[in-house]
Amino acid sequence: MSKFKENLTKDAGWKLLSVFIAICLWFVVINIENPVETRIFTSNLDIVNASYAEEAGKTITNAQEIEDTKISVRLRGKRMVLDKIQQNKSFSAYIDISSIDMDSSPESVSLPVKIKTGLLASDYVDTEYISPSDVEVYMDENVSKDFKVETIFNGSVESGVSVSSETIDPEYVKVYGAKGDVDKVASVKAVVNLDSPHNGQKVNSTLAAYDANGNQISDVYISRDVAVATLKMETERKIPVQAQYTGEPANGCSVGGLTINPNYVFVSGSPDVLDNIMYITLPDIDITGSSADVVRTYDVSVFLPTGAEVSGGSDGRITATVEITGKEKHDVSFDSDDIEITGTAQGAAEIEKDSFNIEVTGNDLSLEEIKYSLDVTGLAPGEHRVQVDISLPEDCSLIGQAPYATVIIGDETSQDILEEETQ
Repeated sequence: MSKFKENLTKDAGWKLLSVFIAICLWFVVINIENPVETRIFTSNLDIVNASYAEEAGKTITNAQEIEDTKISVRLRGKRMVLDKIQQNKSFSAYIDISSIDMDSSPESVSLPVKIKTGLLASDYVDTEYISPSDVEVYMDENVSKDFKVETIFNGSVESGVSVSSETIDPEYVKVYGAKGDVDKVASVKAVVNLDSPHNGQKVNSTLAAYDANGNQISDVYISRDVAVATLKMETERKIPVQAQYTGEPANGCSVGGLTINPNYVFVSGSPDVLDNIMYITLPDIDITGSSADVVRTYDVSVFLPTGAEVSGGSDGRITATVEITGKEKHDVSFDSDDIEITGTAQGAAEIEKDSFNIEVTGNDLSLEEIKYSLDVTGLAPGEHRVQVDISLPEDCSLIGQAPYATVIIGDETSQDILEEETQ
């Protein structure tokens, strides 16, 4: 043991010097093999604590733009430390949403970019620069809005067959998102792909939101991703329309013809329903005593059986016209002086000054043959409105009603005084 101590302490100075030189050489080697360097790292930008905005009822409207932002960072440190960061892929950049004061309801705020290296405390590095060093965060209020689901069809069906959605489930959906984005939504549509479709078939269709120009809006969320459409397959057929008239026109008149416009209509429905529709029959048109054309307008949908409906863009309105010929129309004017008073009233009768217009049909009409009279039988003193009686020549008729004239009946006392003074 004493010999070991003797050997250990022998030439102690030289031994200490050797240790010192070894340590110095170690530091030299380390600095040569692991020098201090600068290196640039790049990364996409992460958003952390985004739930803070959601809990405040807000949406980060430029979140995708932020996450697509490339961050460049230059770090200074030992080569081995920088190699560790690179090999472990532990470098990342982020912004922290929790640092925003949500109570102040900001529309935008600038946040500093922070980095993570995944290093231990002993693995020291310096950050020389970050580019960009901060980013702008835009926020908007979260809202929702209800929309009725519309269906659009992709694909083709056989000629003469139309397809529609008898039902769509759900019928309404909610659209969620930033107010600015939701306000752009004009409709929510279910895109139905047709592949050998059949009546009653249920088809799953993807829902999407569209703006007023038909462009799809991807920055919103829909309460349902898929809707189920029940297909309604219908055939379309051109159905003729027919009608007839009854009665006889006025004396001296005849029927020139019956026209129907349009004389057909497109009707859609299931084949078994359409096979039983050969034509559409309108109600009979009564022309009794008519001296002018008789025109009737109908809504043909009223005359269709259950399961059939008007199609082809038509409103289903049909006009039927029975042409009446053989008599000329005349505009006749007369005034109160042309009216003869008939009958006995309870006082003196006088017709108030007025003029009248009537329309008369007939050939070779002589105005002198038209007689006008007004019956005042039993009328009490006062003012009365009485219909004029118009007598027309044979084969002539009045269009419409005769006019009314105002008759003033004097009281009997005034009449007696007038008669005494006359005597």
